[in-house]
Amino acid sequence: MMKNQMIVVEGYHDQIKVNSVFPNINCIITNGSEISDETLNLIYQASFENEVILFLDPDYPGKKIMNKILDTGGNFKLAYINKEKAISKNKKKVGIEHASKKDIFEALKNSIHIDQKNNKLKLKALIDRGLASKPGANILRSKVSRALNIPNANSKTFLKYMNILNIDVERIDEIINES
Repeated sequence: MMKNQMIVVEGYHDQIKVNSVFPNINCIITNGSEISDETLNLIYQASFENEVILFLDPDYPGKKIMNKILDTGGNFKLAYINKEKAISKNKKKVGIEHASKKDIFEALKNSIHIDQKNNKLKLKALIDRGLASKPGANILRSKVSRALNIPNANSKTFLKYMNILNIDVERIDEIINES
């Protein structure tokens, strides 16, 4: 039996945009970074009977919400749109609601399962590849993040993302060596 899909978004306008692409998909709205314990519990509980995809704004509050949800320990997938694709026409706001239908479709179609128990990749592997503790590491992490369609992050959070997404050193090396 196919699990029902549920998309977690930050606000009502994000839900409207997602439903304009996928009219029959259910959304849970977090109401921004002030996500309540009740909503966190709802998302957590939903993850056992549904395919729950976290689809949050590509900004600091979106990352904060994602981390709160991940801290529940539920079973989730991640869909992500690069910030440049989610900027409002007046260039003053960032959010899923501002992304094109095509970009929303692609992000949700390419969502990645999160494995929160994976800790195989170690910080030393990032340092050895120039992704941490070296000049230009942030630029290299940005390249890898963009290729994987995940949020850009500092070294510690990047390592966490690589592990929860089960990205191995071979895949990282492929991306780094692409021109």
